[in-house]
Amino acid sequence: MKPSLIRLLIIVAIMACAGAIFSSVMPDYLKNHISIDGDVRGALEVPRELPGFLLVFITGILVSMRRHNAFGGVFLIGIAAFIGLAFLVNTLPTFVIFMVLWSTATHAFMPLRDAVAIDLAGVDRRGWILGRIGAFRSGGLILGTGAVWILMEQLNADFRTIWIFAAGIMVLGAIFSFSLPERKEKKRSVDKKVKRFLYRKEYRLYYLLCMLFGARKQIFLTFAPWMLVSLFAQTAPDLALVMGISAILGLFVKPWFGNMIDRFGERTILMIDAVLIVVLCSGYAVVPNLFQPGIALLLLYSFFIMDELLFSLAMARTTYLSSIVHDKNDMIPTMGLGGTLDHAVSMIVPLIGGILWVTIAPWAVFAFAGLVAIASFFVVRRIPVKHGRGYQLVE
Repeated sequence: MKPSLIRLLIIVAIMACAGAIFSSVMPDYLKNHISIDGDVRGALEVPRELPGFLLVFITGILVSMRRHNAFGGVFLIGIAAFIGLAFLVNTLPTFVIFMVLWSTATHAFMPLRDAVAIDLAGVDRRGWILGRIGAFRSGGLILGTGAVWILMEQLNADFRTIWIFAAGIMVLGAIFSFSLPERKEKKRSVDKKVKRFLYRKEYRLYYLLCMLFGARKQIFLTFAPWMLVSLFAQTAPDLALVMGISAILGLFVKPWFGNMIDRFGERTILMIDAVLIVVLCSGYAVVPNLFQPGIALLLLYSFFIMDELLFSLAMARTTYLSSIVHDKNDMIPTMGLGGTLDHAVSMIVPLIGGILWVTIAPWAVFAFAGLVAIASFFVVRRIPVKHGRGYQLVE
């Protein structure tokens, strides 16, 4: 691989490490340190997803920056977020401020990461490179969740120590980012100037896929770990351990997913994904009420791991977009608009989920997610059928 691609993969692993620390600690922190309930947990997704909703504007800024400055700026924002969590948070409102700051860093990183990866890897290896991106993310997740488990379970570290450790990880990421070489290309003419904001009707199926993924994603990101923490008294080290197991599996599964996308096409892979999500939703809904707590917890953790792995199939949306864009410079702004539409939905869905959680029961949240997965299946059928390197529209 190119040295610049290797450096990008290292940056991906570092960001994933910090993200794993935040994700595995946050449910425990909110439940046992700030003491919130399920409805508040759902409402917190509105400010947390706000940077994703604004992603069309964030990517508008990113496309005008040099590659290493864009990555470096993202890591500097992340450093500020973890320092704030360590030293300035003592109430829910202050937590929200730095949660949003961290969310800004992670949401800005994702389209930048995928667009640069595809650019470096070339047209014929889209799935291949995103599969390797997924594997290095899994490596970072292993490091992050392992650090949480060792620090909190074995060394009895407090939350402040965890946040400081995460800030240190982000410093390392910033160092690698600012040393990333800039892409060499001919000076663009006026008519080839990169667009900061872009909408094309030809990409409307991609936009719709983003919206449906936003609903599916947010239900599981919010309420699957919340079920484990609130109904089964799981803690940050417990979540970190199971996320680490998922990450270890991801080292092997995610590259395989990428290869399968290249081989069978996005349509087939995303249809299979939708079917599996329906199965997972059914499991989350019925298992807590059908089995003894020990067996139920084992099954729910199995679902959690499977769901974590299936999230990586979102790379199929990116490879689909990269195959239909008119110009490679459309990638980042189009992913930015897709991210905004994704998060417009994912800001609303947790509010609905929180209401269902407290007014009906947890199972109702996952029944709702199952309906979203069924809708996704029929939308995915509209993705063009792949024939070699070309595509034939499905009527």
